[in-house]
Amino acid sequence: MVEKDKAKRKEEDRLVRAEVHAAISVAGVAAALAAIAAENSRKDESGGTTTTKEDAVASAAALVAAQCAQVAEAMGAKREQLSNVIGSAMSGTSASDILTLTAAAATSIKGASTLKARTGTCKNRLNGSAPVLPIEENTQLDFDFDKCRSMLARGTQLHVQTPDGNFGVRSVSIILNSQSKVILKIRKLNLLKSKKESIVLDVHAELYKDSEGDDEDDTCYLIALTTNQGIIKLDMGDDYHRYKIWASTINHMLMLSTSFSKYELQFYKN
Repeated sequence: MVEKDKAKRKEEDRLVRAEVHAAISVAGVAAALAAIAAENSRKDESGGTTTTKEDAVASAAALVAAQCAQVAEAMGAKREQLSNVIGSAMSGTSASDILTLTAAAATSIKGASTLKARTGTCKNRLNGSAPVLPIEENTQLDFDFDKCRSMLARGTQLHVQTPDGNFGVRSVSIILNSQSKVILKIRKLNLLKSKKESIVLDVHAELYKDSEGDDEDDTCYLIALTTNQGIIKLDMGDDYHRYKIWASTINHMLMLSTSFSKYELQFYKN
């Protein structure tokens, strides 16, 4: 009973964090748009043109941004964290910056919604079966998507479970190609030229216990990829850092893939 209550509290805390992150992300987007509106209004003033419409848009955008920030703070966002995110958003107002902010906010909202729907309904499979968890957007300020994407493109050796149930060490890499598709590449270690590719459609995480582990608190992580060839699972073991990098980067790739057109994706890459 105590363990169930503890697990329930963890799920509730995770949901609160996800909702706060989503609110902060939206506040960042609103702040960036307000900064752009204010900048456009100033440009029109310097050019001597009529600015009634631009001033109205700038004022409305500032009001929305302020309200988003208040909502995020009321939900539990720390003022310092909120200030850093908003400050960073307002300083980067290029098209690629806005696309990145929008994708991050959309991913955060999706993650929070998915987690809310699953909270209290997931089976606790830590004692023999794995609970399914949504992938949350990495909102850490030091998350470098371009660097992580390059890391996944280079690939590494992982234990992989294929749709037919086979399990073994494979060379694994993942890319976001020019056709806006997330491509998983798997190669057997002894076959340099034999590489199987599949299109990643969705991602979630699963937890399991290492049967040979001594510490009951140690949790291992599986990244389950839904592909056009079935579900393929990547075993991250108990390396949470590696799991977080791979899961967050794949999730961000999928968001870019579904959010942007081919033209926009090429612009984002540049």
